Amino acid sequence: MKATQLDVQWQQLMALCESESSLRARGHGARLLKLVAADIERLAGDMGFSAHKIATREFRAERAGGHIVRLVTE
Repeated sequence: MKATQLDVQWQQLMALCESESSLRARGHGARLLKLVAADIERLAGDMGFSAHKIATREFRAERAGGHIVRLVTE
């Protein structure tokens, strides 16, 4: 089953959020943390998430048949 563009974007967003969480937990990499945060903000914005969802990192999506079919953007 081929991944859709939305599937790929979602995987990238989740990987960036995991990296951000890991960097925060380790308490170092302030410059890297800023870069990761900027990437999250850019990608989530491109995907249509609201500023509030981006700020709180509350990203939700619906799946069907192994694919992301809808993002909960508001």
